Amino acid sequence: MSDTNIKPGVDFEIWNNDDRGGASDSFSNTQYQDNIVGNTDSLQIVANVWVIVFNETNFKGNMMQIDPGTGGNYLSDLNHVNRYPSSIIYPSGSSGNNVVISGSKQGDWKSQIQSFILYKTKPSWWGKTPSSDDLFYPGDNNALFTENTNFLGDNRTFAAPYNAVNLGSVGYTTNSGQMYSTVTGGNINSLRNGKNVWLTIYDDLDCNGCAKLISPDHNYSDLNNQNRYDLKGNLKGDWKNQIASFLLFPSKPAFWDTNYPRPYLDFVKLFATYPGTTNSNTDDKIVYVIEDATYQIYEPEVKIQTTTQSLDNYYINDDFTKLPLDGWTKYHVKLEHKNKAGRNDKAEMDLYFDNKGKLVSIQHFQWSSDGAYQIPQQLITIVDDEAWVLGTAGAIETLGISEEAADTFIEIFDFVCKVFNDVTALVYKMTDDGGRYYFLPVICHTINRICTTIWTTFNTPTYISPTDIRANKAFSFNYNGYNAALANTEFHFSKLNNWAQKSGSVGTLPFNQVIELTYQNYNYRTWYQEVSFSEALGMIVSCKIDYEIDDHKDDHIILMVGFRVPEETQSTPVLNFAQATIQFTDQSNDNIMTTPCTGNDIVGNLINQLSTALSKVTPNSSRGGRAYLADMAKANVEAIIACAQFLPSSNH
Repeated sequence: MSDTNIKPGVDFEIWNNDDRGGASDSFSNTQYQDNIVGNTDSLQIVANVWVIVFNETNFKGNMMQIDPGTGGNYLSDLNHVNRYPSSIIYPSGSSGNNVVISGSKQGDWKSQIQSFILYKTKPSWWGKTPSSDDLFYPGDNNALFTENTNFLGDNRTFAAPYNAVNLGSVGYTTNSGQMYSTVTGGNINSLRNGKNVWLTIYDDLDCNGCAKLISPDHNYSDLNNQNRYDLKGNLKGDWKNQIASFLLFPSKPAFWDTNYPRPYLDFVKLFATYPGTTNSNTDDKIVYVIEDATYQIYEPEVKIQTTTQSLDNYYINDDFTKLPLDGWTKYHVKLEHKNKAGRNDKAEMDLYFDNKGKLVSIQHFQWSSDGAYQIPQQLITIVDDEAWVLGTAGAIETLGISEEAADTFIEIFDFVCKVFNDVTALVYKMTDDGGRYYFLPVICHTINRICTTIWTTFNTPTYISPTDIRANKAFSFNYNGYNAALANTEFHFSKLNNWAQKSGSVGTLPFNQVIELTYQNYNYRTWYQEVSFSEALGMIVSCKIDYEIDDHKDDHIILMVGFRVPEETQSTPVLNFAQATIQFTDQSNDNIMTTPCTGNDIVGNLINQLSTALSKVTPNSSRGGRAYLADMAKANVEAIIACAQFLPSSNH
């Protein structure tokens, strides 16, 4: 029966005198007490709490199940409660309690309770004599962690979803001690999870380090017997006293069958997407020289992972409204453009991925150039109300492409365009350095490459039909045909050379190659294009073009062009978007930036924007070639289109 004498917020209370007299001990929430000290002469539990008590420590000896009924259960004098090998006591109103017994009488329960288990949900075995295995089952939607082996010592039961990103700030239910210390390490030696929860444990804080994926209904009574491997499969020891953080999922995460603890970014695979890199793939950074500049991409760092949309009191500057309800992973990305003066340009951002490995948000974008100024972009959101980047967003799903793969493609391209558009709008007015200017395409290609590196882990089918011939085709770029493609445009170039290493270049092939050409008696050069791929559905090409004014100063055109897969019966990639910027390095005119061009006449739109802006630029006697920058942009966009290929994989 219910009673108000029990302390507020308490689930189970024991007094050392009858009728709730004398001192008492109170307990709340699911817990296992394997050795309690003190006299016990009366007790009470509240509604929706089930307690089993034992007359020996470590949950042994005679046992009594105390059922709450509909309002709780109060035993006013344990001297008058008979003790049997096993019994269950049910409340029956003011007339007393009904008892179901097993075995002969062993005595009474006065001063006999030495251990107990408190459950917040009714165990499936309730009313029967439980086995040891039954006792330590935490419930279908929970997981139990205990300090000692065999589920003894301090403990705590967690309900899914739960984010234990730092067990140094999480205490056991049974005492005030923390479950992990950065000084002494962990103190978890056994665990068990229910049949409806997926558990991942880590040996470092913030869900980092070695990880173990634990499918539902596993029982580890001694973590000393469980091997601990790093993500590369190297044995690092066992899991005894090693758990520093964990995640408890209420349903199977999409990444689970990859055997990685999250949407995994394989740095070796990422490295392989950067042709011409100058480091080894065992380093924690990628260094590559492209055109006349050196760029460095650090290995993306996992910052945090969750099972829920928001993470209370942690990284409070994140915009959780943009993130998925069932959890996400945040990678921190850092890049540098290395200036000769040593004052490097830097860009940093956080990339958020859902459990399927899809990019869902970019936040905390920071740019600093030459140490002189900062350009913060706090949030770059995902796909606009109208998918302005793709133009044909609705159409791509009619191309025989799975909806999931189509959405991924749209989002990646959308992000790349947003970064190029939003950040260039802040940077392009200030820079007078071609390497700094090209840093923007480097950032965009890096985002594209990271997305593809993560996404391919899941092997999601791109095409709905298993016989779709495009599944055996791949994007490529025909560099060998670029010279001829330029010659085939409407513009009459003279001194149109083949690819050759730029004079004085210290870079490495292939990105230090240029095509030198002359147009209207002015000298220009096109740098070797950089290409990255969006899964099997798209390709992004960037290009820098110099108007050669003198040995020290050039004007620059930066082109960003995107393609998507064609119809099944076609073999030519479909131009998807294009954008351009023009930089006047003497700062005599405002730099030019187009909006992203999509739709039916992408090239015409792009060139019209450039021509309109250039009409306001008055070339002087030493800068006459500026009058033809739109022509150079058009010729190179058309050449890029001509060299974009979608061919059977065997042809590459």
